[in-house]
Amino acid sequence: MLKVNNKKVINDLAKTTYSAHKKRNILTILAIFLTTFLICTIISIGISYWDTVALRQQRMQGMDYDIELTEPRDDQVSAIRKMENVKYAGLSVKCAVLSKYEDKELDKIRLFWLDNTCWEKQTIPALDYYKGEYPQKENEIMLSKTALNSMGIENPDVGMELPLVYQTLSENSDSGEITKTFILSGWFLDYSSGTDKGYVSKDFYRTTGVLQTDFTQGELKISLKNPLYSERDITEMQNQINISGKQIIEADYDTISNFCKTIIGLCVLLLLIFMSGYLFIYNTLYISVNKDIRYYGQLKTIGTTSIQIRRMINKQVLWNTVIGIPLGLICSAVVGKIVIPQLLHAINPSIMPNDVEAVSVWVFIIATVFSFATTVISSQKPAKIAMNCSPVEAIKYIGASSSNRKSKIRNGGDIRSMVRINLFRDKKQFGVIMCSLSLALSLFLIINTVIYANNATNILNHSYDYDLMILNQTLLSDNEEQVITNDLIENVKNLNGVKDVRTLESTTATVPYQEDVYGEYYKELYQSRYAPGNYDKDINMYKQQADYDNNMFSCRIVGIDDLEFEQLNQELETPLDKEAFDNGEIAFASKIFTEGDNGMIGKKVSFFVPNSDDLSKKETIEIGALTDFPAYYSAGYSPDLIVSDDYFEKIVQQPLIEMIKIDYKEAFSKSTEDSIMNLIKDSKVLSVDSKLSQYSDMKNSENQITVFGGSIGLIVMLLAISNYLNMMSVSMQNRSKEFAILESVGMTRKQIKKMVVFESLCYTILSIAIAMIIGLPASYFVFENLNIYVIPFAFPMIKNLILFLVIITICVVSTLLILRKTKNESIIELLRQDEM
Repeated sequence: MLKVNNKKVINDLAKTTYSAHKKRNILTILAIFLTTFLICTIISIGISYWDTVALRQQRMQGMDYDIELTEPRDDQVSAIRKMENVKYAGLSVKCAVLSKYEDKELDKIRLFWLDNTCWEKQTIPALDYYKGEYPQKENEIMLSKTALNSMGIENPDVGMELPLVYQTLSENSDSGEITKTFILSGWFLDYSSGTDKGYVSKDFYRTTGVLQTDFTQGELKISLKNPLYSERDITEMQNQINISGKQIIEADYDTISNFCKTIIGLCVLLLLIFMSGYLFIYNTLYISVNKDIRYYGQLKTIGTTSIQIRRMINKQVLWNTVIGIPLGLICSAVVGKIVIPQLLHAINPSIMPNDVEAVSVWVFIIATVFSFATTVISSQKPAKIAMNCSPVEAIKYIGASSSNRKSKIRNGGDIRSMVRINLFRDKKQFGVIMCSLSLALSLFLIINTVIYANNATNILNHSYDYDLMILNQTLLSDNEEQVITNDLIENVKNLNGVKDVRTLESTTATVPYQEDVYGEYYKELYQSRYAPGNYDKDINMYKQQADYDNNMFSCRIVGIDDLEFEQLNQELETPLDKEAFDNGEIAFASKIFTEGDNGMIGKKVSFFVPNSDDLSKKETIEIGALTDFPAYYSAGYSPDLIVSDDYFEKIVQQPLIEMIKIDYKEAFSKSTEDSIMNLIKDSKVLSVDSKLSQYSDMKNSENQITVFGGSIGLIVMLLAISNYLNMMSVSMQNRSKEFAILESVGMTRKQIKKMVVFESLCYTILSIAIAMIIGLPASYFVFENLNIYVIPFAFPMIKNLILFLVIITICVVSTLLILRKTKNESIIELLRQDEM
């Protein structure tokens, strides 16, 4: 038998076939193009989204470092900087606090000295922006934007004079106030908690007498070459630098496990993205080849072999791939390099288009490999059908399998039964549509949840339990005053935008030694890093003298109103009795130096209030629960007590309001905040902490996150709709003869439309149900693994309901539009289509 070389014939036949189906090939190229573009764009935007979230987290931390060594010695600094795994090691020393600007009291603005490494390598990358230069001269100072705002300076200038009062933090200092005129060398903005801070020169730092080895003042910020470290790595570092005294290396030992959780969460997202893209290309190619099954059957009748048919299909697939993939990569590059940077620049002018990092070449390689592999794999199943289908079977092939179920004998018919039969007649088509649409919807739900978790509004709502806090700056000073008056509180309450005003009063109390109540607590306290001295000596003296060493074991008594009580009580597993709390029988306790309750819950603690009517009168109250400290000022080492305002005013002779917490009717309301600020603008002894101010500082990064997150969500929704339209379009075309037969036996066009609408609704509603079943657990899993702000899980129901309604509307309307095309052909033409 002679071998005949038909390669040229097959090539010509493939070209002819390819040219004859331009419209179909355009759709296939479009599918490959869209998948390549969407995969590449989603990954690149996803990387940008993640980088932006990580940068905001870095800015909320205030510095870019991995671990820190407290109270570092010079030999330790030198040794750490020489370690192979250390990238940078910058020194930061807290040396003073500002307490007054001109005649305005300040909320203890902390001043730090940073060495060049800490400033240039670790601080600048974590700033939103900075103006001016780091202080070089002894009288120069650089302040945070929030610190300047608290001084009432809205438009600072480099070189302006600032008359300030400060105290040094030297261990040998008498804490006396020092007045000095500083020159502003610059200012900066970050998002770190307690952002009222400033930086000073090395010359000024030396004048304060503070040493980098002073307790809690000096810190060595360490940036590692590999930020994934274990507890063993930290232990090895500790052994190499000979840690002594109260020194510790502060590190997160869950770094590796948290990283693994994050990677798993991201892999789940990528897997869903790849599966959605795969189904999109698979659908298009499967449909494209299926339409030519009869044509391939006719070729077999003239001697074309199955191998040659497979070669023809592969060539056509390859040509579509060669066109579609490069187009997708080019468009994705344009979006990543031009569209996104220009959009970011439009919402944040400080971001120049050239500052946005280019998309990594690996993103294009991954998208290319995935799209090519998907296209090749997707073509194998339909090609196999074409190869194995005999000429007779090919002529009868209609692309849909009939139901194997025995038909029940019925008189007449109804649309619901027809819909049910049509849905499950072609189980493969039903499965593919369900998988593609439900997977894409699940992916959208997950991305929507992740975006919600990183939403600045959501983060701040869980970080702040108020919209605005007004603090009395005179407390704990020599001249304590009632500056938050009842008139001021009433004026605030009467403002239209104010919902609630919570009042907190406070004073310092002397706590005598009580072994049965605080014995375990004191033992654990003295075993911790924050031990105030020698346990045996201090406790012996404390037993003899309750106010030993400047009342070292005092506590703060805080009186709260009903609204604040409800706020604290709702966070407890076992709430306190409201009546007992109001009567002064039970209280909350708050502590920070030890873990657990140290056996104090349910026990009664006694204390003396120095400014009560009877200085010798001992007060006793039961500790009902532990809670976070709701006030600002602290006292000694004993746990603070939170009591009712009624009880507080009974035991304190001249109760002073420490702060008020204000809740707005509409969170982040600028008009409400402006009205409140107008009431206190002339006060020199009141300071404020505003959630809106923090949001304004985070707004730039929030806009970037919204753009990136919204883009990803929009692309995923486009992928879901494209998948559905692709399948339904072919389904309608394959069933055109069926519709013609139904019309020929009396079914009206309106009834067909109704049947198709029901089918479309069933597809979308079932897909949404499956997406909820898959998406909710997956959303929770991904959320928990990416929850860097430790906020509770919440499902953005309204946004997702809107999405579902949009999907249902688009699917139903698009299905009707596809069906409408069949109106252009008569019933006879539709019936004869398969004979052509």
